[in-house]
Amino acid sequence: MEPLVSAVIPTYNRAEYVGGAVESALHQTYDRVEVVVVNDGSTDATPEVLAEYADYDRVRVLHNDRNRGIPYTMNRGIEAARGEYIGVFGDDDRWRPRKVERQIAVMAECDSSYCGVYTGGVIVDDDGTVVEQVQTGASGDVYPDVLVRMSILPHSSQLVRADCLHEIGGFDTEFSVACDWDLTVRLAKRWKFAYVPETLVERIHHGDNVTGDPAYDIRARCRMAEKHRDALDAVNAESARAFEAARRRELGLYELHEGDRTAALGHFVSALRLQPTGGHASLALTSVLGLDGLRAARRLRDAVLTRSPVGEP
Repeated sequence: MEPLVSAVIPTYNRAEYVGGAVESALHQTYDRVEVVVVNDGSTDATPEVLAEYADYDRVRVLHNDRNRGIPYTMNRGIEAARGEYIGVFGDDDRWRPRKVERQIAVMAECDSSYCGVYTGGVIVDDDGTVVEQVQTGASGDVYPDVLVRMSILPHSSQLVRADCLHEIGGFDTEFSVACDWDLTVRLAKRWKFAYVPETLVERIHHGDNVTGDPAYDIRARCRMAEKHRDALDAVNAESARAFEAARRRELGLYELHEGDRTAALGHFVSALRLQPTGGHASLALTSVLGLDGLRAARRLRDAVLTRSPVGEP
């Protein structure tokens, strides 16, 4: 018999989105999928939406007695899941129909050194317009690189062996930001990840998204540095410098967003010293020239390189 897959969906006050997440899991081309939804104390119409699935034998709905937060809620879903594989994804995420089928086929070819498999994805507006492609392509032994950059993305695409999730204790309930990054690091430290190079998940872009917010990114990286400092110190010097360069870059982006170019410049220069890249140099120039000035500088550079008049297409 093919392995059972559990789709775990935490939700809080997303009555307009959660039904779509449930439907995307139910309409997989792979038949053996159960859905476990955990309502984290919603005060909107979410309970009413979920009540519509009361007669579905493949859907179970759990309700927290109060708002407990994302890590606790995801762990409750994992504990209730019966599947050999578990995929945790948000109420504003969608699984495309062939996702689970493709992933189970890949895992059937992997040995026990692999904990799971992920896929490519896209971020879309409510009308379906693609905002961003997410295709990292990392696979195999991704540790310690995953400490520097969360490369097993999107997290909503991950399908992980339940025994691996239980063995590492699930999500850290003390980790309020980037708990998915932290979980992935702990998995990658012990097992490998496989990859399906297809776009098989979607995330809906809306006003409540937290990922991509500069302030959130800074908190996430600082929290990762606090928890995984010993691991960072133990990895090679290049990886440690890359992590610190990324932290400085994100601090600079936050200051730039807040309008403090001087503070931003200091962070970008530090990032450039730690990791000399064209991207860090461009960010430093942005903090000095502003976005308009940087665009003008790039046009001048391109004109010189192509020996065409400035401003000519």
